[in-house]
Amino acid sequence: MIDPQNPAPALPRFAQDLGDLIARRALDEPRAAGLLGVPVFTLRKWTAGTRAPSAAAVRLLDVLGTLDAIAPALLDALTPAAVPAAPKRPRGRPKAIETKASNQPSAI
Repeated sequence: MIDPQNPAPALPRFAQDLGDLIARRALDEPRAAGLLGVPVFTLRKWTAGTRAPSAAAVRLLDVLGTLDAIAPALLDALTPAAVPAAPKRPRGRPKAIETKASNQPSAI
């Protein structure tokens, strides 16, 4: 828990607890960020320990840790589903597109 008089020492503890939860639940960054309701960028800053979490984020992590301990099925239900990876775009120049000659009648 963060000491209101000295919040700085809580940064490494929060980052460690967050990393532990992500590892235990085998979450990727988008799913972990979705579970916490923050952008992936913010999650990365928290796990690196370069950004201080809000008091609400600290409390949410406490609640998620408690759920993980006593009701893992409930935490599974709250965890966002994995998003399939986007297909990779081909590299190089696109192939030329063949076009019909404009003077040919179109079939209707």
